[in-house]
Amino acid sequence: MMEVSFVPDLKVNSNELIAKDIQEIAAEDAGELIRKFAGVSLKSYGGLGGLKTVSMRGLGANHSAIVSDGFSLTNNQTGQVNLGQIQAENIANFVSVVGTSFSFIQPVSSQVGGSSFIIETFENSFTTKKLKVRSIIKYGSFNQKNAYVGVKFSPNKWMFSAFGTYRDADGNYPYSFQNGNLKVNEIRQNNDYQDYNFGGTVGFKNSKIATRIGYKKTNINQGLPGAVIFYNQTQDERLSTNTDLIFADIVHVRTKFKLRGYVSASQSSMNYFDPTYFNSAGKIDVDYKNRSLTGGVSMNHEFSNRWELFGGMEVIVSDLKTNDSTFALPVRIHNYGLIGSRLKLNKIKFEVSASSQYVHEKNNNGIRAKDRFRVNPFVSITGNPLKNKLIYEIWYRNSFRMPTFNELYYNNIGNNTLEPEDAHQFNAGLAFLHGNKRIKVKLKANTFYNRVDNKIVAIPTKNLFVWSMQNVGKTDVFGTEGVLSFNWQFNTKWKLSSDANYSFQKTIDVTDRNSPTYGDQIAYIPLHTANLDLAVYFRKTGIRISSNFVSGRYALNENVEANKIEGFVTADFSLFHQFEIRNVHSLQLQLNVKNIFNNSYAYIRSYAMPGINYLISLSYAFN
Repeated sequence: MMEVSFVPDLKVNSNELIAKDIQEIAAEDAGELIRKFAGVSLKSYGGLGGLKTVSMRGLGANHSAIVSDGFSLTNNQTGQVNLGQIQAENIANFVSVVGTSFSFIQPVSSQVGGSSFIIETFENSFTTKKLKVRSIIKYGSFNQKNAYVGVKFSPNKWMFSAFGTYRDADGNYPYSFQNGNLKVNEIRQNNDYQDYNFGGTVGFKNSKIATRIGYKKTNINQGLPGAVIFYNQTQDERLSTNTDLIFADIVHVRTKFKLRGYVSASQSSMNYFDPTYFNSAGKIDVDYKNRSLTGGVSMNHEFSNRWELFGGMEVIVSDLKTNDSTFALPVRIHNYGLIGSRLKLNKIKFEVSASSQYVHEKNNNGIRAKDRFRVNPFVSITGNPLKNKLIYEIWYRNSFRMPTFNELYYNNIGNNTLEPEDAHQFNAGLAFLHGNKRIKVKLKANTFYNRVDNKIVAIPTKNLFVWSMQNVGKTDVFGTEGVLSFNWQFNTKWKLSSDANYSFQKTIDVTDRNSPTYGDQIAYIPLHTANLDLAVYFRKTGIRISSNFVSGRYALNENVEANKIEGFVTADFSLFHQFEIRNVHSLQLQLNVKNIFNNSYAYIRSYAMPGINYLISLSYAFN
C-alpha cells in the first residue's frame, strides 16, 4: 500500500522533534516545543493558554506558515497563529523548515513564504496497525489539568479516528519583579484558561490513492492577565474563541507522477469582553467572526531520474465580520501559483521555481485596500559529495506577506494603503551525518542574510492611543545557526542522547541613517539563543534535562538601557519509566519539574513567566 506522510524529508534547513521527544519534554502547547528549533525567537505572554507567537530568523510571525496534517492554519485578522492554543499531546512529528525544496504533500501557500512549521498529529496519519490508542492525563502546579484520548481504527484499507482533549488551569502563579531597589512578590491574576477539542477523520488508502475527510472543534475560554503594573493588579478582561474546521484531501501517486488536491473551511468566532472600560457604555463587548475557505492542487512529475517538474495552485477566500460599527467588513481573495523544476547532475541538484500571488480586496464598510500582485523566485543548489554523509545547500528566496485585516482596517489605526512586506533570504548551509550501530552524530550549520523592505510598523500620531500603521521600515538580518545531535548506545541497557542548538541573529534597523534607532537591534529579537537537551536511559527508565537560553533584548527599537530586558536561562527536569505488557500495551509515568532554579524571567517586558512548577503525567498507548 502507498505510504503517505505529511512531514517533508529533512534537509539542511530543517529540524525535527519526534513523538518520543515531545512526550519527554511535556510541553504545555506547540509554543513551548517550537523554542527547541534553531533560529526561532519566541514571544510568550504567559504560561498555559498565554499568547505565543514565533519569529524565524528575524522575520515577523506573519512570514511563518503553521501547517497541521497538510493544511495551513490561517488567521487573516491578526496574520499570526497563537501557538499557545495548539495542544501538544497529539503531536506525532514537528518540523521547522526554512527555504527548503518543494514538497507536493504540503499546501502551496506554505511554500512561498519565509518559513513553515509542520505538525503531524496522531489521529490524522495513516497506520498499518489495525487499532491504535493514545491517551494521557496530567496534573500540575496552578491546578493544571490535561486529558487527551485518541483512537485510530484501520480495517483493511480504511482508517477511522476520533479524539478529544480537555485542558484547565487557574493560572494564578506566583512571580517576582524588580521595581527600583524593591523586589516585589505577587500572584498572577485573571490568568485562568479552559479549552476543549474534539474531532474525527475518515480515510481510505490503497496502492495509488489516499484520501481523508475530517472535522475538528475547538472551544476556548480564558482570562487576559495583561501586563504587570506596579500598584495596579486589577485585570478582568475575558476572551472566548470558538472554531470549527472541516478538511478533505486526496493524494494520487504513480511511478512518475504525484498529485494532491485539498480543501478546507473554517469559522472562528471570538468575543472580547471588558466589563469595566471607561466609555459611555461602561464596558466593551465585541464579537468577531473570521471565516476562511481554501482549495488547492499540487503536483510533481518525474520525466527521468535527473529531471522533474512541479507546481500547484491555491485559493483562499476569507472575510471578517464584527458588531463593532467602526471596523471594516473586509473580504480577501488570495490566489497562489507555483511552478518549478529540479535537475540532478551526478551529486549536485539544481532547483528553480517561481511563485505568484494575486490578492483582491473588498470592504463592505469603507474604502478597500488595493489589489496586489507579486512574482517571487527561488533558486537552490544542493550537493551530496560523500554518499549522504556530507550535504551542502545554497539558496535564495524572495517572498512577501500581505498586511493583515487589523493593520489595514482596525479603527483609527488601520491604513488601507499599506504595501506588502518584501523579504529577501540568502542561505548557505552544511550538514554532516555519521553513524554506526552504537553512535550516531548529526551536525548542521547555516549562515544567512535576510533583507526586509516596506516593513510595517506602528507609529503614534495624536496620542499614545491613536497610532498609524505605515511602511517605513527596512531591516537587515545577519545570522548563523548550529545544530548538534548525538546518540550513543553503550550496550543493551544504557543509552545517551543529546540535542543542542545555537543561533546568532543580528537584526538591525537600517531605515534612516538620521534615526536614533539606526543600526540598533529590533525589539524583542535576542542576539543569542541556545537549547541543550540531555537524556540518559537505563532500560525503560530515563532522565532528561532541558535548558533554554535567551540573551538580553530590548523592548523598543532604540537600544538604550531603559529599554533593555535581561536575558535568562531556564532548566527543566523530567524522570520517566515505561511499563510494557505483552508488547502491545505501553504505560509511562512521568514527573516534570520546570524552571527548576526558580528563575524570574520574561520573554515580553511586564509579562512575568511562572517560577518553579511541576507536572505529573500518565500516558497509555496500545499498538
